[in-house]
Amino acid sequence: MLVGQLLGLVGVFLLVLMFQVNNRQGMLRVQILSCLVWAAHYMAMGAFTGSGLVFLGALRSYAFDKFRQHEWILGLFIVAFAVATLVTWKDWTSIMALIGMILATVAVWQKNPRHIRLISLTIAPFWLTYNILNGSYLGATADLITFASLAVAVVRFDIPPQTWLRFRPTRSIETIEAQSDKLIA
Repeated sequence: MLVGQLLGLVGVFLLVLMFQVNNRQGMLRVQILSCLVWAAHYMAMGAFTGSGLVFLGALRSYAFDKFRQHEWILGLFIVAFAVATLVTWKDWTSIMALIGMILATVAVWQKNPRHIRLISLTIAPFWLTYNILNGSYLGATADLITFASLAVAVVRFDIPPQTWLRFRPTRSIETIEAQSDKLIA
């Protein structure tokens, strides 16, 4: 159990790192490592659906990196995730992991890192539910941390700097303070 938790800590670091990379190939390579670590974590926790799906996720990321030109690969991995879910079926929570992996598959299929990040925002609720109900509290924590990292990455890379100018005060702090001092006096 301790080994599983330690693997989860490494997995958290890799998930955070993945979304802070701003190119598709780098994101996929970090995700391969992350998936392998999380597969071992889930295996140590006895969560075989999670382990199998995340291990397939590593293969998926490798295939998407090397063979992106073959459109049929997307469908192949979605079918493989469905079959793996049936083979490792535990209870209805297995569906949550499956939905999370299908969304992740659609996300990493995208060519644009921005699209990967935006679609990835939808994954957390499904994996969070799976992790909590299967006793992977570190996995649940990782989902929340990853979601926060993803939000930071969206702000860093996907929201144009001009957008933030709208929130800049039009008057200086000194002017505002001077006006409030006049009102008080």
